[in-house]
Amino acid sequence: MKRIAIFLSAASLAVTGMISCEKEPDTETTVSVESVSLDKNALAIVLGIDETKTLTATVYPETATDKTVKWESADPETASVDENGVVKGLSAGETVIFAITEDGGKTARCDVSVLEALSGHGYVDLGLSVSWAACNVGADSPEEYGDYFAWGEITPKDEYTKENAIEIDNDIISITGSEKYDAARAIWGAPWQLPTKVQVEELLEKGEWEWSEMNGCRGCKVTGPNGNSIFLPAAGEIQGSSLLEEGSCGSYWTGERWSHMLDYGEHLFINGDANYFDNIGMPRFYGASVRPVVGPDE
Repeated sequence: MKRIAIFLSAASLAVTGMISCEKEPDTETTVSVESVSLDKNALAIVLGIDETKTLTATVYPETATDKTVKWESADPETASVDENGVVKGLSAGETVIFAITEDGGKTARCDVSVLEALSGHGYVDLGLSVSWAACNVGADSPEEYGDYFAWGEITPKDEYTKENAIEIDNDIISITGSEKYDAARAIWGAPWQLPTKVQVEELLEKGEWEWSEMNGCRGCKVTGPNGNSIFLPAAGEIQGSSLLEEGSCGSYWTGERWSHMLDYGEHLFINGDANYFDNIGMPRFYGASVRPVVGPDE
């Protein structure tokens, strides 16, 4: 019996040793990429002012095994992109930057506009009688709201009321190009100026209007006859000290009084909820946006 017990014990040890020497199965699971997104869906780069702008890609899910992303430009002669998502404008035009995952080839895109500069500010030739600024006065990118101005005033205020509005002679019907009353001319300098009523009507009639979103900001994309476009954010307007209709409407001054009431100014009004765009009057002491224009000979 003792011999049998010793034999069984030795056999048991041998089997245990064999099991412990076996390679454990690989339990690590590969998690596939499902999607990729960019922190911006549009970029504007002004030649001579913006050296570069950087895009950041996020791969989903967070637990994805291979998060490698490669970058491509649809038109490398207009804008290039390096392996870190750094975009460099090279010549005026429009292109698309793509982020493509190594795993699964998932794609995200960013529309890039490379703009010429005039007096330090980018502009877009829409194929109209004037070129339009790429952004509002006081803004650094097309989707930013920028500053607000009462009609005929060149300085932003904390409060916009009839009582603190400056006096403007009723004989002055147009302030376009005035260094005293035109915020675009006073702040950006010549040849920038407020658009006239005729120039706004041209934009309304000949532009293709589309309510859209840029980098999380709602507004209107306006495409000119030549295919180039600008973005007008729905920056609302200020009455008193309250910002109203932000994200749903936008008000942009022209340089002319409203013909029906002298204490009103003509302004471009955009309303995304109603898909409404028009040139109408508004009390001139309200705070509204300024989008400058420049003539073709400048």
